Amino acid sequence: MKTYIAILICLLLLITGMMAQDRKVEAWDAKAEVKYKKRLSEVKEEIWNWKQAGFKNRTVPAEYAKESAVVLAKHTELTTPDKDRELHRSIRVLVAINDKAALEEYSEFSFKQYESLSSWYPLEPFDKMTKVTYMGARIFKKGGGTREIYSDEAVVTEVNRRSHKTRKLAIPDLQVGDMIEYFVREERFINHANAYTEELFVLGDEEPVLEYSVHVSAWEEVFALEYRSMNGAPNFKQKIADHMLQLDLLVKNVPPQPVKLWMNPFRQIPMVRLHLRVGGRKEGLGRRKEGTIYSNPNALKTRDEAVAELVFMRNQTSKATLPFLDVVWDNVKRFKKENKNASDEELTHYIYYLIRYMGLYRVNPQDEIVVDQRRNWAGLSERNFLRYVNYMLVKNDIDADFVLATPRYGPGQNEVFETDDFRVMLKTVGKKPIYMSAEGIFSNTDYIPSEFEGQKAPLVSGGPRDESIKGNVEIPYSTPGQNRQVENMRISFSDGDMQQLKIDRTSSASGHFRLPLQQKLLLYEDYYDAERKALGIKESFMEEFADSKRNRSLADEYRNAFDKARKDVRESFLEEVKDQFDNTPENLEKFKVLKMGLRHNEPEISYNTAFTMNGYIKKAGSNYIIDAGRLIGPQMSIKPSQRDRKADIYMPFARSFEYNLEFLVPAGYTLEGADKLERNIDNECGSFIVTAKQAEGKLTLTVKKVYKNAFAPAAKWPQVLEMVDAAEAFQQQKILLKKA
Repeated sequence: MKTYIAILICLLLLITGMMAQDRKVEAWDAKAEVKYKKRLSEVKEEIWNWKQAGFKNRTVPAEYAKESAVVLAKHTELTTPDKDRELHRSIRVLVAINDKAALEEYSEFSFKQYESLSSWYPLEPFDKMTKVTYMGARIFKKGGGTREIYSDEAVVTEVNRRSHKTRKLAIPDLQVGDMIEYFVREERFINHANAYTEELFVLGDEEPVLEYSVHVSAWEEVFALEYRSMNGAPNFKQKIADHMLQLDLLVKNVPPQPVKLWMNPFRQIPMVRLHLRVGGRKEGLGRRKEGTIYSNPNALKTRDEAVAELVFMRNQTSKATLPFLDVVWDNVKRFKKENKNASDEELTHYIYYLIRYMGLYRVNPQDEIVVDQRRNWAGLSERNFLRYVNYMLVKNDIDADFVLATPRYGPGQNEVFETDDFRVMLKTVGKKPIYMSAEGIFSNTDYIPSEFEGQKAPLVSGGPRDESIKGNVEIPYSTPGQNRQVENMRISFSDGDMQQLKIDRTSSASGHFRLPLQQKLLLYEDYYDAERKALGIKESFMEEFADSKRNRSLADEYRNAFDKARKDVRESFLEEVKDQFDNTPENLEKFKVLKMGLRHNEPEISYNTAFTMNGYIKKAGSNYIIDAGRLIGPQMSIKPSQRDRKADIYMPFARSFEYNLEFLVPAGYTLEGADKLERNIDNECGSFIVTAKQAEGKLTLTVKKVYKNAFAPAAKWPQVLEMVDAAEAFQQQKILLKKA
């Protein structure tokens, strides 16, 4: 039977592959494929003939024998082969496959064979608006022998005439103990005079790298190069020869780093950032002189350029540059008239939410009808939104400053490389400043995105006079209590099936946990109406459309769209339950949003779900064993290779989780083992505390997990482990429902 199933699966896979390959090939695609194959043969000959010594190595050092994968050699090249601004980006890597995880990672590659660089023109391979990618791999078998495969043999998975053609390259017969050597080449053109490439060479990853080299070569008459070495990365060796600007870098024995576990690469891992840009005859703001190599440009100069850009934007803000300004003014004047004693703080909140509403909530007749979850991802330009808010604050005699911050997971102020490294917030002036950001359709006043917490940032006056930095501010961190997830669950047993749980659950999330749940669960119809009323806007767009002969039919279309979105949101709630429990409910009986969390004075989203769930109870004779620990959802597991840590710990933010579980004991049964569930881990970095309280017919279990800080030095890692390990171990805990 197993053999039959295996054969059937193979046949299905074969048929699927044939269907993918046997699609009707259009004329443009067939013509391009001829040229692609010819160019691929040239590319593979060029790259396989690179002479870096590391690619001859076939020995994994004993110290890395237990690593999942080991990179024996890695080489990256960025070159401009002629003067017509063509750019070639190439990478070649040799990897030893030591376990099944590495085998899975390297057994398949997906890539865009053709990708249009413009939304205005259809895909036309090999023109100056299309990027073309070539790929090849060869496998060195543990027992000897090699095999090669190239991108023209890959399965075509998608063709979109306007944007891309995608392929998937499966690596045949790759096994643990083998080595794979692969290359990827991208070829495209730099199309605009001020355009430049943004390259990042990271000297550290989850896998150890025995040899990593980089070579950059650009025409002296056309291009300029600039780079910044960060976090102790070496500088390039540079020279100008044969009309070419050349940079070279070689690093050996790069140790593995826990990059995927609470690290901040831009602040912790050696790396080099590079711009290859079309140069000009003279250097100027945003322009570099052709034929010049700029190494480690002055960060203060870059900051001052960012300030100058911000000041220019502020000074250019006027009635001519702000949309719907008359409507905004009408509403602000009405608010001030109706609230004559309103404070500057109250007016600030009103202005912010009004402009958010006008930009993201308001509907115009010509708009596309989007009222489902897609709308929840809408946003506005950060700078345009905040300069609009600032303009209205200034006009209403409220002082505010722009906060020019570098995000936590970006470069520090002393290592900025370009003006785009800076992001913007706005804050009022005073003892209790109100911070304002542009996080999207659900952004609140008095909310600081986690990426800005703890950063020291220059201040630029929102007023029209000052054109320089007026000081600095240290942006505060949020607390675990501000970023909180709470689950209140009432758990009983199904009448007809004692192995099925009935769960009535009320959940809430605040701070940085709020936005993802709002995007998943909220309906535009609800939050549009709530905000319209909160702002004192009397007539809805539905009422406006209904009163208009021209747009009356639109009201019916929106009504139908609202009904469909309300019906479809059920799937979003099902997905949310599945994500929380890592288990699919048998039946979702009810779901409802209780609070939307749209404003600073209602800072949490809250919702209720009720469902039945299998998979938590096993029958043992006349008794039942309950996997109580699993009801708090999946917990983090630290791999053996991650337990010894030398890198400081950068968490996304301080946070807390609370689970209040109330088990209703059915008549004729008792619960045993509750006392064994209790835990009490509490240290400087976090806590995991479980308490159990039993009363007649009921067990109340309270689980609290807290990450106390967004940052901790490596020396504190054992304390973090203590808390994380306790939470993971709790998942294995069980209680016994015993027949009385």
